[in-house]
Parts: sequence; structure tokens; C-alpha cells
Amino acid sequence: MERLTRFCRALARHPLALDLAVALVILLINLVVPGGRHVGERIQLNQTVVLLAIAGAVVITFRRRAPLLVLAITTMITTTFVIAEQGKSPIVIYMGVAAYTVVLSKDRPTRSIAVVATALVSLTAEALFVGGDVLDNLGLTFFVLFSGAIGEAVRYRRAYLLELEERAVRAEQSRDEEAQRRVIEERLRIAHELHDVIAHHIALMNVQSGVAAHILRTQPDEAERALSLVRSGGRTVLQELTVLLGVLRRSGSPLPTAPTPSLHELDALIRSFTAAGVEVDWTPPASLGALPDVIELTAYRIVQESLTNVLKHAPGAAAEVQLIHRSSALEITVTNGPAPASTSEARGGHGLVGMRERVSAVGGELRAGPAAGGGFAVHAVLPLETGDLGDDQSAAGRRSDVDPERVPGAGEFSTRSGGRC
Repeated sequence: MERLTRFCRALARHPLALDLAVALVILLINLVVPGGRHVGERIQLNQTVVLLAIAGAVVITFRRRAPLLVLAITTMITTTFVIAEQGKSPIVIYMGVAAYTVVLSKDRPTRSIAVVATALVSLTAEALFVGGDVLDNLGLTFFVLFSGAIGEAVRYRRAYLLELEERAVRAEQSRDEEAQRRVIEERLRIAHELHDVIAHHIALMNVQSGVAAHILRTQPDEAERALSLVRSGGRTVLQELTVLLGVLRRSGSPLPTAPTPSLHELDALIRSFTAAGVEVDWTPPASLGALPDVIELTAYRIVQESLTNVLKHAPGAAAEVQLIHRSSALEITVTNGPAPASTSEARGGHGLVGMRERVSAVGGELRAGPAAGGGFAVHAVLPLETGDLGDDQSAAGRRSDVDPERVPGAGEFSTRSGGRC
């Protein structure tokens, strides 16, 4: 049985060989069993029967090239046999195979008309030349209709399998696209986290190294202090990079383990900016209570980025940081006065873009722009119920876009007010 199955599959891969095999089998059946007028009767094998059987075998090998023409010719051969011999014969199998092929290859109206017309022609020929009652003459008609029904079943099965295959292909494409999208999002999140972890330290190191170079000869003690701050900032950057790279190298960790600063570290952050020359007016709140981790991380990054921008774009300006813990939200306000015109800079970056995306990720609101009395102000409102949905510490670092032109106000600076990057 297994060998027969393999043989049939191999034969199906060669359509012409399959058609020749089918034609040969039907020809042998017609030569062995020529047919008869009624059940049990037998027609003698004669020249007409042989010629019609051979003609049907030859024609059926072209059924894939011209299905309708082959169906018409096999119907004519069957009708000729019925008229000449006035009996029934296995030669009708040729007509059934042709009807099956038409159903597989033609559209619904065409195949319906062709099969019904063939059935009517065979029924009329039997009724006129074979005789007998109605039930005896319906056999040939039922055989034609049954062949068409098999063709319909095979057609639907092939369409179903094709649809399943297409669905599998689409599902595979969707999985690939989803995987690619996740990779891109993760890359953007890592880039964003690197920016937040390193940017303000690099800015501090840049300012302190400039101060050290300026006062190296006149105030060596102050220059040494500035260089020690540079060394300390460099060491901090290396430590945080080591932790972050360790997370990237680690596989199989479902949760992010990158550094996640909290609001308890704001004092140390503000002292680092004060040491860099930024005068920060900061009064720690009496009690912030228990806040979701993602809210604390977002608030810390907003303060960090805002003060870094003051240092880079409004050096010499004083800054003020306020945190207000309300019943349903945490408000962060960072303002700075105008920078001296001689030292203010106007450069583009992704600081505001990142802050907007962090706040948007937790469902909050951010307003950033020139302050009424000059300078710049950043005001964020972070809803506390965000943390109840799952404290995914990476949510605040997710970036939906890296194009600063798509965020209103991003990349726009004012030399009068000390812009933001």
C-alpha cells in the first residue's frame, strides 16, 4: 500500500504521464467489458467499439489543454456508441473524466452549463436509442453529475488548502514584522536610556573641564577640584555603562535590570549640578509617599534632563525645581532664568523629545516653553494610577519616534530664554 501511495504521488507530479495512465486503464476496461443493452447483457467486441474506445483514450490525454473541447468530443463518442450499439458501455468513463476536468478548470457558470448540457445529451440519447424505463436511463446522467460533484469537492479542498497556506504565510510575515518592530523599539529604548544615563554626566564633565582649563594657572586648587569632579563623573558614566551593557549581554531575563534611579536620589543629582555651577533652588517635599517605580523613574529623568539643558544651553542661569505630590498626580516643575546673551547657545537635540515620550508613555502631560519673565519652564503632570497597570520600568523609556521635527517645540531654542535640547 505504501509503495502504491508513493507511486501515485510520483505520477501526480507528471500530469502527461498521469493522463496517459488514465487513458490506458479506461481503454483496457472498455476492451475487456464492452458493455451491453441491459444489466447482464454483453456486446460483442467489434471494430466500432474498439475505434471509439481508442478515440476516447487519445482525446482524454488532452483534457488539461482543452477541457471543454475534450468534454464535447467524449460526449459525442459516448452518444455515437449509444446510437450504434444501442447499449451502455464503460466508454462513458471518458465523459466523466472530461466533466471532472471542466469543473476543476472553469468558472462556475461555464462548468455548470457544460455539465448539465452533457447530462441532458446523454439522457436524451439513452431514452431514444436504448429504451427501457426512466430509472434505467438515469444511470449515465447520474454518472456525469457525480463526476462533476467530485470535481467540485476537489476544487473546494484545493481552495481550502491554498487559503490555509496563504494564512500561514501571512502569519509568518506578521510574526517577522512583529519581531522586527520589537527589535526597533528595544533599540530606541536602549538609545534613549543611554542618552539619559550619560548626557548629563558628559555635560558636567565638559563644563568642569572648561573651568579647570580656564583657572589652571591662576587657581590651581579650584582647578584640581574641577578635575576631580570630571574624574568622578567619568567613573559614574563607566559604572552605569557597565551595568547597561551587562543587561544587554544577559539572555533570558524577562525583566529590565538597568539602573532605575528614584526620587530619593534627587539630592545627589542636584548637588552634582550645583558643583558644576548651576544654582538650583530645591526644597525636598516633606513626604512623597509610595510612588510607582515607573513614575519615580520618569520624574527623575525629567528633572535630570531639564537641569542638563540649563547647564548646556543657559549656563550661569539659576534654576528652580518643585515637586508637588497631589492625590492623583505628581507635578514636576523646573524653571530657569534667562542666560547671559554672551553664553547662551542654540543647538538641537532629543531632550524634549525624550521627555515628551516618557510622559506620554505613562499617560501624563508635559508643557515646555519660554517662561513669562524670561528663561524656560518645564511642567509635567504624571498620573499616579499609571503604576497600577503594571510597573514596567521600561515603559518610561520607550520612544515612539526619534524625529524631533514631529514634536512641537523640539529643537527650537531662544538665546533670550535659554532653550532646551
